[in-house]
Amino acid sequence: MLLDEVEAFARVVEAGSFTAAARAAGVPKSNLSRAIARLEAELGVELLRRSTRVVRPTEAGQRFYERVGEHLGGLREAMSALHDEEVEVRGLVRITAPVDIGQTLLADAAAAFVTRHPKAQLEVELSSRVVNLLEEGFDCALRATARMKDSSLIARRLGQTTLKLYASPSYLQAHGTPNQLDDLGAHQTVSFRAGATAAMFGELGASSRLFAGDFGFVRATLRAGAGIGPLPTFYAQDDVAAGQLVNVIPTWSQVPATVYFVYPATRHLPRKVAALRDLLAARLSTQLG
Repeated sequence: MLLDEVEAFARVVEAGSFTAAARAAGVPKSNLSRAIARLEAELGVELLRRSTRVVRPTEAGQRFYERVGEHLGGLREAMSALHDEEVEVRGLVRITAPVDIGQTLLADAAAAFVTRHPKAQLEVELSSRVVNLLEEGFDCALRATARMKDSSLIARRLGQTTLKLYASPSYLQAHGTPNQLDDLGAHQTVSFRAGATAAMFGELGASSRLFAGDFGFVRATLRAGAGIGPLPTFYAQDDVAAGQLVNVIPTWSQVPATVYFVYPATRHLPRKVAALRDLLAARLSTQLG
């Protein structure tokens, strides 16, 4: 049994005629007539007795109305509330992101999201691991990766990260400023994991004695004068503006990953998640390449 048919029946009973019910619902009389015919056919009973002036429920129709009428109000209220939630951004959104992206790009966007949507809440978990969204109850995530591997997720590309080399003014004052990659052989370097930049430093004869899997740690050691190392441009820009870090060999850069907004495949993406996705897409497109 469909709710639309029951709703049409109740409207006609309450209005006392097809004309009045159709006018109140803003639909043609024929729509109501067909809906009630389907309901009567499914139940196998006559629910309404029609005359030229009025429509009255049969005895069976009256009993049916009395039983469903008390529930229709709650159903209407529930449907209205659900519609409002989908039109208006409200409710809790749970998102996970890598620590470096979360502390920079996501933090600013999160503040903008809750300011723009006062009936929404945002719960953020920052983690270096890849979180299983469905198993752990998250609505969405930010992922930075060279290639998306999980085909069960919908991925919206937000931009690319760009790595550049940085050092503190105190380090450069003590050891000099390299002008090209070959000059790095005379410098101490800090590497992000034992990956591409570490291999590059090794090939150039540079000494990497510090390796970290967290850009926050790399950033802190560079500001402390540990040497020259890679940072995403979005992560270093405030330190550069404040004079705490300097971009060295500006012609060198790497694009190690693309940033995606991901969420489980669904026929109807909740309005609150779509609103966060669109806000991040608009803001991060200007902060990422």
